[in-house]
Amino acid sequence: MSDSSLKNKIEFILVEPSHPGNIGASARAIKNMGFKNLSLINPKDFPNDESFYRAKGAKDILENVKIYQDLTGSLKDATLIFGTSARTRTIPWPTKTSSELTKILKTALENINTKICFVFGREISGLTNEELQLCDYHLKIPTDESFSSLNLSHAVQIISYVIKMEIDNINSTTELKDETQTFQDNEYLIDHFDKVMKLIDFYDQENPKQVRTRVRRLIKRLQPDNLETGILRGFLSKIEQILNKKN
Repeated sequence: MSDSSLKNKIEFILVEPSHPGNIGASARAIKNMGFKNLSLINPKDFPNDESFYRAKGAKDILENVKIYQDLTGSLKDATLIFGTSARTRTIPWPTKTSSELTKILKTALENINTKICFVFGREISGLTNEELQLCDYHLKIPTDESFSSLNLSHAVQIISYVIKMEIDNINSTTELKDETQTFQDNEYLIDHFDKVMKLIDFYDQENPKQVRTRVRRLIKRLQPDNLETGILRGFLSKIEQILNKKN
């Protein structure tokens, strides 16, 4: 695996950026570290001359940027998703600091069809709870607790630097595997759980959303491979068959 092929597996996603200068500065930040994949979710003002001015020598990143209307659409082929946020949440998501990425990244990059996404929220409000719950991990940059808010492009620069350092340490002779599960595969599994839980009347009628959210968190934390997902889907299908025979 060459550095360039590994870096091509990384995508940076900015959700509803409001300042065009931050888009350009983020493009410059990732190109500094050798990355090139940048996506924007419903940007407020892009394309914009200020974006290209702030990008400096990274104008090619902006010229090839992908734009989506919502976050889900940008994640369909993703196999590992990190949502960056400085805020704690009511339902805590599996959280990692930037210094804990080593093992996760190394394992993920050893898969053939890996696509790793790093999602950055809005400048003012960050990611919503629903957006963070689409991610496998909540990623926090260690900052001073009294002033944890980072400029968007600065956060992108820090994360892209950490990823570069990890990729530089990966052995180029590592044998690749084909065990990747995409975001869409996991969504199918979560929907299957949801369908069966409704069939057996499992949900707490007063708060059904909490149960689905925690099932989602469980799947994201376990990161099942193709075989494990097949076993779970087969188990759920068997329950459906039994219930259908009874009815």
